[in-house]
Order: sequence, then structure tokens, then C-alpha cells
Amino acid sequence: MKVLFVKEVQGTAKAGDVKEVSPGYARNYLLPKRLAVVADDRAVEQIKQREEANRRRVEKALTEAREAAARLKKLTVTIYAKTGEGGRLFGSVTNADIATQLKREAGLDIDKRKIEVEPPIKSLGPHEVTVQLHTEVTETLRVVVAAQ
Repeated sequence: MKVLFVKEVQGTAKAGDVKEVSPGYARNYLLPKRLAVVADDRAVEQIKQREEANRRRVEKALTEAREAAARLKKLTVTIYAKTGEGGRLFGSVTNADIATQLKREAGLDIDKRKIEVEPPIKSLGPHEVTVQLHTEVTETLRVVVAAQ
């Protein structure tokens, strides 16, 4: 019996594969657990449409990440913080502070979890932070910390 796998089945097939399996395996295991459907033309076409929509969504996200990276490359974010003697900050500049300032200055809505501040920013002056926009797109952002 020909089935179209909807989900990955360890050692048998990946999602989207069309394979010939024994009728008992299909009727008693794959079909009841909704791991596969009987492979007819309509089911194959639906899977192809889903894969195409998913591919377009991934391409769009990658394109948007590359555009944001190009904007970040040219951008310098200035953050004003309270300081003590010797230019030391009270506390530190966090990734949430940087994300908020990015939204204010550039209109870029970047999740604070994608901004990596290593080591912590605890002094005035220029610093660099890494922004992970996509699994394939990483950019360095210049942050200038000034006294308030």
C-alpha cells in the first residue's frame, strides 16, 4: 500500500515521503496515529502546497533578516545612563535597553533575546554587541553609552 508520510517515522521515512509499506503496517499503525495518509493525487498535491508555502515563508524571513542586518550595519545606537565616579555605570546596559532604543531610533523591532551583550556593558563609551537576526544572519551593532 502506498502512503504519504505526514510526520517523520524513525527508520522508515521523513515527512513528505511517498513509500510502499505493508497494508497491515499502514492500517494498524501509520493511519490510526495520523503519521501517514493513503497516497492519492489530492494528498500529494496538498503536501506539495504546504511545502511550497513553508519554503516561501522561510525565504521571506531570511530576506527580512538580511535587510535588517544591512540597516544595523550602518546604525549606531546611543544609550544614556546614570553614572558614578570614574565613568562607571550604576548597573549595566542590558539587551532590553538596547532593543528599546533600537525601536525608538531606527524603528527596528528586534526581540531582546536576539541581542547578545558579552561582556556586560558597565562603562561609558563605544561598545559592540552581536544581534542574531536569523539562524543564517548575524550582525554587529555599535552601541555608544553616554552619561545622562
